[in-house]
Amino acid sequence: MQALMRTVAGTTAGAIAGVAMVLSLLEVPGSPAGATGTEAADQVATSTRGDWQVRTTAPGRHLVSWTSPRRLPLTSDRPRVVPAPGMGADAAVIGVPTLSADGRTLTSVVSSPSAPDPADLDVVLSGRVLDEPRVAVARRGGGRAAATVPVKQTLAADPGVAGPHAVVTSDYTLDPVKLPGMPEPIEMLGHVVEPDPAAATGPRPLVLFLHGRHEVCYLPPGTEGDLGAWPCAAPALEIPSHLGYDYMQRLLATQGYASVSIRVNGINAQDFRLPDGGAGVRADIVREHLDHWVGIAAAHQVDLDRVVLVGHSRGGEGVDRASIRIPLDAPYRVVGQVLLAPTDFGVQSAPYVPTVTVLPYCDGDVSDLQGQKFTDLARDLTTDDTSLKSSVMVMGANHNFFNTEWTPATAVAPAVDDWSGADTEGCGRKSPDRLSPAGQHRAGRTVVAGAVRLFAGEQQFLPLYDGSTVTVDSLDGADLRSHAVGGGRDVRRPAAGTSPTLPVGATSQFCVGVAGFENRFGRCGRSLTDTVTPHWEADGARVPTRRFFEMAWTAVGQRAGLGLDRPLDLSTGRLELRTIVDDAGGDATFGVRLTDADGARAEVTPEGGGLVPALPSVPFGTKLWAQTLVVDPTVAAGIDLTRVTAVELVAGTPRGRVWVADLASAPVTLAAVPERRLPTLSLAGLRLVEGDASGTREARMPFRVTGEVSRPMKVEVVTVGQARGAVQSFTIDLAPGQTSGSVPVSYDVDRRDDLSPSVTTASIWATRNVMTDAYVADVRIEDDDPAPPVTVSPVSRTVREGERVEVVVRLGGTIDYDLFVQARVLRSPAGLRVADVPAAWFERYGYSEDPAATLASTRLSLYEQVRAGQRRVVVSVPIARDGVAEPRESITLRLVVGRQRFTRTIYVARSAGGSAAG
Repeated sequence: MQALMRTVAGTTAGAIAGVAMVLSLLEVPGSPAGATGTEAADQVATSTRGDWQVRTTAPGRHLVSWTSPRRLPLTSDRPRVVPAPGMGADAAVIGVPTLSADGRTLTSVVSSPSAPDPADLDVVLSGRVLDEPRVAVARRGGGRAAATVPVKQTLAADPGVAGPHAVVTSDYTLDPVKLPGMPEPIEMLGHVVEPDPAAATGPRPLVLFLHGRHEVCYLPPGTEGDLGAWPCAAPALEIPSHLGYDYMQRLLATQGYASVSIRVNGINAQDFRLPDGGAGVRADIVREHLDHWVGIAAAHQVDLDRVVLVGHSRGGEGVDRASIRIPLDAPYRVVGQVLLAPTDFGVQSAPYVPTVTVLPYCDGDVSDLQGQKFTDLARDLTTDDTSLKSSVMVMGANHNFFNTEWTPATAVAPAVDDWSGADTEGCGRKSPDRLSPAGQHRAGRTVVAGAVRLFAGEQQFLPLYDGSTVTVDSLDGADLRSHAVGGGRDVRRPAAGTSPTLPVGATSQFCVGVAGFENRFGRCGRSLTDTVTPHWEADGARVPTRRFFEMAWTAVGQRAGLGLDRPLDLSTGRLELRTIVDDAGGDATFGVRLTDADGARAEVTPEGGGLVPALPSVPFGTKLWAQTLVVDPTVAAGIDLTRVTAVELVAGTPRGRVWVADLASAPVTLAAVPERRLPTLSLAGLRLVEGDASGTREARMPFRVTGEVSRPMKVEVVTVGQARGAVQSFTIDLAPGQTSGSVPVSYDVDRRDDLSPSVTTASIWATRNVMTDAYVADVRIEDDDPAPPVTVSPVSRTVREGERVEVVVRLGGTIDYDLFVQARVLRSPAGLRVADVPAAWFERYGYSEDPAATLASTRLSLYEQVRAGQRRVVVSVPIARDGVAEPRESITLRLVVGRQRFTRTIYVARSAGGSAAG
């Protein structure tokens, strides 16, 4: 396996999704005082590579696990076993990862005809390959000094300016609540910031903040203790992550808003158990707090018909799940949500809920910017969702610094910059493209306050979120860029009611939104090695993809574009194109050529001179992300703007490549949002006993649909780990009125002992008129066949120097899984010493610098496997012939075979000495 830092493929909810390679900073609990997250991560990634194990559990089904030499950190991204680059669509399909309780061993079910080779797999966390050393590789295109910043208009209305109200803070603590999958109850603690409750402000919207997944305990300076326990064990203290948004809360309070920031350390400490990463229980705790506010809203002048949810990191995915779940008849109404650097493992979005997703360009944790899916998925879910879905890229921002308790110098606990690498390069802290911590706090405060106030009806802030090239003074020069769908836009998509126009000089095609190392022409992101592609899935993905329009040109004036099957009305709004420029070609400028239904044409210059700048060059982290090309159609003379039938790009730079995600007629003001929620589909796990018949059987994993089911619905399904290594990937269509159904999963029935339970994971993605809630679940088949008897016998009770100690492990019957055999050397009279075995062999299995040390004192262990379908394996220890006269010696082995233990002692005959030999 190539030892490279590189773009890799990751898994999302049981299928394979994109993770971009960056140099992340990972804070590992228990590291020495003063050690940074980078140092801790490097010990995992480079000092020791960890241990791989591949175990066949049934024909075509394998368990792959990797054990880190130390506990992995609590980050918002989750560790994943993924195919190594270049494996592509032919790679094994890897299921939802699980992490052991000690935070060290990562395990996934793999479906493939043969057992995967660990050399073909990687372990990835926050974009970093953990099981390999890192070496530098050249960047595509050689990089650029600094990115071009578009000239921006300054808005008069500035949401970052404090209002007139005095600020009051308070805290509440309620009884903990028990949540599904959480052994320990979850704390109910809220930090409230509001105007004086007695001040006459009128009804106040409520803003609820939910922090992300971060370490939960820290040690005060000068103390030592256990940071792996939950609840925190003295002298360790809890990290007050919920206080990290107080600066945002205070600004909102001056502007007349009440807010509460809630703590979820209990979830962060336990969500490794949950296949959805804890999004469901985070949604539960949000509702618990909102239920509490039903009883206290009047005393705080709070209007619960105007609730805005703000979630950071995994908190973003949590509040989105809450927005999906909260029905319209609840005693509170979610009118919008702001998602800061969110995860979206479930590929979900909240229909009919206005959403602003904030993406930090220098995110070193959720480094693939998977939160972009909240915007892209919403575009296609249903036809009548007019809620705004906006993505805002904060240039130079990292993941952690939106929370002051995750920011060095402002946090009470140790904190780190999650982006690593050279200080002066790319997103390094001394790079001109990088925001300072204070600068990121200012940007975060402004973008959150503006979104909250936009959801409350203050549309003067819309240009910050709809792709307009604007800024406000409170940003203090921070560069924010945006694009949007929804909001009343009439959107046209490549290859869906559109067709390519006849290109002039340029080349064009519709391509599939997939990125990878291979040069497959039909894929948009072909031959990419060091870029982050939030709009595209990774090569080998089994999740729904979208199509994009691609144009490449080699001279100014060349053009290509989209013909529209249904004319577009541009008479009352502007034209927007979500446009991705290839960073390898640098900045690009375009003219736009419009054609009406009568064949009349006009070429216009978009706002800002048609500039679409290439985004900053960052090692392993340059983003291919859509920026908005805005056209004022009123300058197009001589055409019928009510019936535009073609939109073409005209190259204004000598060469380059660009992709268009979609184009739209955008209204001047936001459209009203219907009071609706989409039905939600939830999978339920299933447990069955195998039985005594033989052959292949079919299990039915049930799902339920809640809500009004009035239109045809469509979901995509992938199952991983079922019989004979088969991987299902198919569509389920649901009829109006349907409220239940099932996902078929095949499994084998036989009379042989199987590893129990065998697990098949189903993951489901919404594509039309429905949203998922519980999107991942397992079918577990419990084996009821007895295990064959095991015998453990030495080949010889006494061996001589130069021979091998051999112990044979035999099974009394065939099994369908790999059986691990561990042999450990115990103390015994006249026990063998390090010098009694060949040095090269000992270096493979143990460590000691003392040749006179006993093998038992080195805690030497051997591992073997009885492979599926076989009945025996030999555990052996070679004995060196050292030419030294020695009395009779012995070695005692403790063999663990499955759940059984055996102890066997073998003797090494007395040696009379003489010349040493091999």
